[in-house]
Amino acid sequence: MSLEFSLFRIPVRIHLWFWLMALWLWTLNSEQGWVGLLIWVAVVFQGILMHELGHALVGRAFGRQPRIELVALGGLTWWEQREPLSPGRSLAVSFAGPAVGIVVGLIALVAMDLLGAPEESLARYTLTSMIWVNLGWGVLNLLPVLPLDGGNIVASLMEFFSPSRGRLLACYVSFAAIGLLLAVTIAFQQYPATLLLFLLGFSTYQAFRIERQRLAGPPGDDAPPLDPVEQAFDALERGDGPALVRVASELVARAGSTDELDEAFHLLAWGRLINGEPSEAYQALRSLSGERAADPALEGAVLVELGKPAEAVPFLEEACERGGDFAQDYYQRALREKNA
Repeated sequence: MSLEFSLFRIPVRIHLWFWLMALWLWTLNSEQGWVGLLIWVAVVFQGILMHELGHALVGRAFGRQPRIELVALGGLTWWEQREPLSPGRSLAVSFAGPAVGIVVGLIALVAMDLLGAPEESLARYTLTSMIWVNLGWGVLNLLPVLPLDGGNIVASLMEFFSPSRGRLLACYVSFAAIGLLLAVTIAFQQYPATLLLFLLGFSTYQAFRIERQRLAGPPGDDAPPLDPVEQAFDALERGDGPALVRVASELVARAGSTDELDEAFHLLAWGRLINGEPSEAYQALRSLSGERAADPALEGAVLVELGKPAEAVPFLEEACERGGDFAQDYYQRALREKNA
């Protein structure tokens, strides 16, 4: 379940988990009651969206086609097409998001000082929330931890000196920063922050594995490690949708050619379909360049899940000629729903 709209001609999708995350954060400091909840959710929405717009607008200035998704742990800006950015441009895109939040937060800080809002007023609560969400999140995002913007900034800086190993070096910096911050949060009993750091540590580990496998030398007698594309196909064979989406998203970000980008979006569409997200799968298929046709079984299945069985039938008929229970099952379902 998601809400979709466009802002400055940039597609935006808000997932249900984003609202649940905002609600959970509110329960940590909920003295203002239900009116405070509405204010808090609006401020969180504004803060995260403005942050992602910073990334998206700077990326678009460099020729990218951005999409924004607001998810459980914040936001994500990704690009439909174009070659990877240079380290300098990548650094600018990464810094743009926190910069927007810091500016908005400072404006709210000045406004609170000028207005002199009473301590217990809703106006002060609103401005205080804007300071924490915008300025606080902007500063937090500059921590040298992957996949935060600060971690990506470190990776871009490292790529100036070592283009092939920059992200791997950034993983080491991220591990060190997480270890230090874990000790601090545990010492001060800030356990929500501790949990967040564990999640960031897991993300860093996933990035580390991908980089190590990419940089692995010729294997000896052991089987070669899986590269990201092989990882994606392995996840597809196992029906592991979350893993497939994670690796495919990495492939989208790193694609260096139209063929690589088409392969990544194709795999991303499979992952979204497995996860029960047909709208997202459809968007991934629409992001293909047109130089490669989508798997008819995949396209047909997505259309069936979107409630368009009549449009799905021709694709599934073509897929059934190639054989396979997957296409056959969806073909029978499309016929039933078409004639219902």
